[in-house]
Order: sequence, then C-alpha cells, then structure tokens
Amino acid sequence: MNFTWRSWLLPEAGGAALPPRVRQALAAEQFRAEVLVAGVQLLLIALLAALLGAAPPGYAPDAPVRAAPLGLSLLALLALLRLYAAWTGQLGPRLLAAGVVAEMAVLIGTLAAYALQHEQPPQFALKGTAFVYVFVLVALRALRFEPLWVAVSGATAFIGWLGLLGWALLEAPSNPVTWDYVTSLRSLQVHPGGELDKLLALALFTATLTLALARSRALLRGALSQQRAVADLSLFFDDAVARRITGSELDLMAGQGELREAAILFLDLRGFTAASAALGPHGVIALLGEYQRLVVPIVRRHGGSVDKFLGDGILASFGAVAPDAAHAANALRAVDEIVQAVDGWRAVRARAGLAAPDVGAGLATGEVVFGIVGDGQRLEYTVIGDAVNLAAKLEKHNKAQGTRALATRAAWERARGQGYAGEKALCPGAAVRGVAGATDLAVLAALAAPAHMR
Repeated sequence: MNFTWRSWLLPEAGGAALPPRVRQALAAEQFRAEVLVAGVQLLLIALLAALLGAAPPGYAPDAPVRAAPLGLSLLALLALLRLYAAWTGQLGPRLLAAGVVAEMAVLIGTLAAYALQHEQPPQFALKGTAFVYVFVLVALRALRFEPLWVAVSGATAFIGWLGLLGWALLEAPSNPVTWDYVTSLRSLQVHPGGELDKLLALALFTATLTLALARSRALLRGALSQQRAVADLSLFFDDAVARRITGSELDLMAGQGELREAAILFLDLRGFTAASAALGPHGVIALLGEYQRLVVPIVRRHGGSVDKFLGDGILASFGAVAPDAAHAANALRAVDEIVQAVDGWRAVRARAGLAAPDVGAGLATGEVVFGIVGDGQRLEYTVIGDAVNLAAKLEKHNKAQGTRALATRAAWERARGQGYAGEKALCPGAAVRGVAGATDLAVLAALAAPAHMR
C-alpha cells in the first residue's frame, strides 16, 4: 500500500475497506471513547475548579477578567456540547474538528487572559506554568484512538502559542527579548530559546503521540477484525474449535491431531423423511432449525462440542476438543436432558397439528483422535476413532432394540465412575449390525409414546 499522510492520520482511507460490521464496531468504540474523553475533561475541570475555589485569589478584586473561572466554564460548556452531539449521533468529523480546535483555542486564550487578569504586559502570559495543560488537552484526544484529532489539537496549540508569542513581542516595550536565562526568569523579557523549547517539545509530543496512535489504530482494527472473524467462525464451528483455529500458534494443516479419551454422541431425528415429504423445503428447514436450537444448547451446557450437522443428524463430542475428566457423565446427562426437552417439543408441535419426529441417540466412549483432515485447500476439525463409528451404529440400532437412546455398557459404567447417578436398564450380548461380536448395552431412553397421546 502506498504511504500517504492521509492514510497515516486516517487509517481507514489507506486502501482496504473495512467490512461494514467492523466499521460499526469501530464506530461503537469511538462513541464510547468520546464519552470517556468528555467525562475525563469534566472531571479534570471539576477538580481544577475545586482547587481554584480553595486557593486565595492572587489578583485584585476589580481585575478586568478572571481568566481561570472563565476558561474552565467555557471548556466545560464545550465538553457538554460535544457529549450531547455524540450521544445524539450528530458528532460528525466537521463538528468534532471544530470542537477540538475550539477547546484548544479556549485554553490558549485563557493563558493569554492571565496577563489581563493580573494587569500585566502580554509577556506575562508566557511565564505561567499553566502551559503544561496544553499537553494534557492534546493527550486527552488520544483516548479516541484517532491520530488525526491528536494532530489537529497539537497543531492548534502550536499555532496558538506562536500567536501568543507574536502578541507578546508586538505589544512589548523596547528590548523585549533577552538571551540571558536568569534575566528572563526575573523579568518580563522573552527568552527565544525557552519559547523554542516549548514549541519543539509540543511538536515532538504531538508527532510521537500521533505516530503511536496510528500504530495502535491499526492494531485495534486488526483486533476488531479478528474478533468478528471468531464470532463468524462460531456460527460455523463450535466455539471451542473456533478459538483453536484463531488462537493456533502453528500453521494449520491436515494431519495435525491429538489423542483424547472422549464420549461421542450421535443424534438423529426419527420420522424425518416422512415429515420432509409433507412439510416442503421451507417447512423442513424450519423443523431442523427448531430441533437444532433445542438440542445444541443442551450439548454445550454439558461441556459438549458439536462436531458437525449431518442433515437431520448431529455428531457431538465430550472431552475431544479439550480434555474433560467427566466426559462420559456429562454426555449421559446431556442425553437425559435432550430426551426430556424433545418430549416437550414434540407435544407442543403435535398440539399445533405439526409433524413431531422423535430423536434417536447413540453414545460410545473410548480413545479418539481430534484433529484436522482435508486436502490443504479445505480443512476440517473432526473426531476420528472406533467410538465415533460405534456411536453412529448404536443410534441406528435403536430401531432394532425398540429404544430411543443407547450407550455401551462401558460408557454407562464410566459415567457412573465419574459421578453420574442415573440408573439404566442393561442389555447384555446385543448383536449390533456392523459390530463384530456381542455388545453389552445400556438403554438410556425407552421408546416414547406417540406425541399426540401426551
């Protein structure tokens, strides 16, 4: 990207357009920052006003102007007006620029008014310590994370102080300048080197802060973009998987995997094919949406991760994405809650005259590999292992067994050892299609009564 001052001060103008959602997030951050700037300014004004009220005046009662009260009042008014404009959505770039210039002009004008307040020549305004508040006001602009406004504030201060210096020199009597530092401190004569130091310090401070903000702004944009990317990935992947993808320290590639002790749950809608024929495309999508919005939160609530959606099927794992010492117990608790929730869902749909398919579930535990598969151009996190195949076969075996949810006896016993208290009917020596030898099963849920009978 070609470097320009505009792209440096306004990073959004530097080339690549931000996605609308990222721009909205930046706008929200800018609104909060503007509220913060106004709040800090008002707090500082209140503190200075309190200190001013507690201190003796230090000037004649009939002084032509009271610089500090007037300046603090005007700065408070500007902060409140800018806060109102931000709150009502009217604080555009032009109004913000006018506010930044106006507040610095008020501050420089207040410093100039000190000479009038104390009835002294204009050079007196250059001698005060209140010049440090110029740096404070420039720094407050950094809270918005926009380098442009720091630069505008600093440039206004620079020009304003030059104007104040010019006024002091033009209105001064003969011999207004001295190069003797001690003499300049003891008199109203102006020390050119000292004033140059002030201007140079102000310029360097503004430039350094502007550069730091330009870099920080780029990092903020990247952070917001990544945050949105994680949120978007979570729509397509389980939250834990999305965090692994975005937080991986290594380049992602096929073949990476980790061995885990996990529980695998396979869910499928019973009677979905018949319901699909009657519902039509829109009705099918609505049915699946209802079912998935019901089941997926339960899986996640019990520490599970949805590996993938397979049409009307759901493959979930417990303890695969991240180790879980209670993976089997959590999986069985999830199945119990899913069965109960599906019963209520079916009853509601049946009363409304809608198709109310049941759920079938198969659960198995064992060692699985959680890792990345694909061809390099298309990668996918998934779980691989005998437990995955067995869970899918147990879900299908529900029809032969006359049940709704089955688990291996080993899975049930492991869950009991991990704190699961539910009692289940056992079915030893079952012949599960596709599984060599007999398999001891635990019935997690018996066949449900028809939905219209509930």
